[in-house]
Amino acid sequence: MKKIFNIAIILMAATLLFGCGKKEEAPAEEAKEAVKVEVTATGPTIDAIKEKGKIVMGTSADFPPMEWISFQNGKEEFVGVDIALGKAIADSLGVELEVKNMAFEGLIGSLKAGDVDMVIAGMQADADRKEQVDFSEPYFSGDQVIVTLEENKDKYKTVDDLNGKIVGTQLGTIQQKYGLEKFGDNCKGFDLNNVIIEQLKNKSIDAALLSELPAKQFVNIADGLAIVGDIGLPKEDGNAVAVKKGNDDLTQAISEVVKGLKDSNQIDKWIDEYIELSNKEAAK
Repeated sequence: MKKIFNIAIILMAATLLFGCGKKEEAPAEEAKEAVKVEVTATGPTIDAIKEKGKIVMGTSADFPPMEWISFQNGKEEFVGVDIALGKAIADSLGVELEVKNMAFEGLIGSLKAGDVDMVIAGMQADADRKEQVDFSEPYFSGDQVIVTLEENKDKYKTVDDLNGKIVGTQLGTIQQKYGLEKFGDNCKGFDLNNVIIEQLKNKSIDAALLSELPAKQFVNIADGLAIVGDIGLPKEDGNAVAVKKGNDDLTQAISEVVKGLKDSNQIDKWIDEYIELSNKEAAK
């Protein structure tokens, strides 16, 4: 087995993290990569964040290269594109970043309750979510793909070839929404992407429906997995930062940061860097 971060270890870590709602400051090395973008937005939400000296980011750290738990020198650190983006937003507001790691399906509820100030977790800004929270402008858009066992990859030429098969998705995602609409009870939801991959390896499910970038990274975790793309799956709506409705000043400020990072190609650079980092960890 290849090790991007040993699956057994990360499942144990994830259980601890999700069980206790662990908080962690962004790792020091992220500060080196942050790019400060000047923001013009002002308002009460931003003033409150500056007064407390930190912005709290909700995420679900099982989604490489966007966010995952890296084990360095005996310590657990949150790393990835979304963590770097969160640090850049914090730096642009002149505050510290605090990361709260939780199950993906609980992120919007946590945001609405005011437990976090923003959610950055590879979250798609789809119509249903826009009824509950506001979003910044998108910072990345990709495809959806199927991950299956290498031995079965040629069985799936179109989405309809998955009819009657058991398809795993992460709870609360657009993949789960699509899977339930398309496959009904044959769509099985799981808290963690890592668990989906374990279920696939154990042949408890036939395929996993994931976003393309994390799918590529998970295929590096273990031998015997393959990506099946271009079979008629719908495009994603685009990853964006979620903000509580009514906090328009913060949404505007975050959109300004996102735009600045996109204009400077920093997001693309981070994607390349974190793909490389996770691949290096896979080779250890």
